[in-house]
Amino acid sequence: MNALRNVLKGVLAGCAAALIALLTIGTVLAYTNPLRHLSIPARPTQALTVNSSPDEVLALMLDSDQTWDSLEAEYQLINIDSTTGKAVAEMQHFWLDKKGEWARVEIGGDNPITFVRNATLISLENKNKKKYYEEEIPGTFKYNGFNPRKLLLKSPSIVYLHPFGKALPTAYYDFLYPTGIAQSLITNRATGLESVKIVGEEVVAGRKTIIISRLPKNHLYWVDVETGIVLRAQFIGDADHWQTQFEAQNIIYGEKIPASIFRFIPSKDAKSITPSEYQDQ
Repeated sequence: MNALRNVLKGVLAGCAAALIALLTIGTVLAYTNPLRHLSIPARPTQALTVNSSPDEVLALMLDSDQTWDSLEAEYQLINIDSTTGKAVAEMQHFWLDKKGEWARVEIGGDNPITFVRNATLISLENKNKKKYYEEEIPGTFKYNGFNPRKLLLKSPSIVYLHPFGKALPTAYYDFLYPTGIAQSLITNRATGLESVKIVGEEVVAGRKTIIISRLPKNHLYWVDVETGIVLRAQFIGDADHWQTQFEAQNIIYGEKIPASIFRFIPSKDAKSITPSEYQDQ
């Protein structure tokens, strides 16, 4: 009986020690986790300059959609084949109203696409394949009080993409809606995974920009000093030369966009299909 008591005492002592160790580790992690006390600076009230801090640049990018209501922009996408050195160019034309709740995108190049979003529907046509679909706007593409600051403080390990941006048919929408870029850089800087540095200034598409470098990804962003929109982005390759560039050729903020722009009219010979059939093409 005494032997059994001794065994039970040993087991209980071991459990208590393990519990204390877990509580100690949890306490240490809570105090050492840099995201636990994440701080996000307020959006700048004046235009950025080369003397601004990286924090101010990221704060403006985070809240970029609060600086404009409508815009029309034309961007050129250039990809350089690392083997042949051949450059492939494509134009992407954007009309965004009500911060993008109403949108039209025309993409040229080898795979021309027309995208329209209005109050109720999303429409997308592939001009080459002569097929299109229309559907009601999914909930994931609705604004619903989107607040990246609150979301970032609540779950700093998650990047919340802009609901209007991620609806657009281009992989480069996060330069027009750079909140996702800002979120990832804010958390990655806090944990030491990435660094941001202001490296210059330049005029792009008639707008003043601040140039920031993102390391170790080796990206450069030309950020509009008033809106936070990225007007030029370069992804640097192994040879210290950019391999992908997405650059605004022109951009106009605040002008009234005719309602007809957001009316989808498919090509006469285009066939209507379902969204899932479109994705399977």
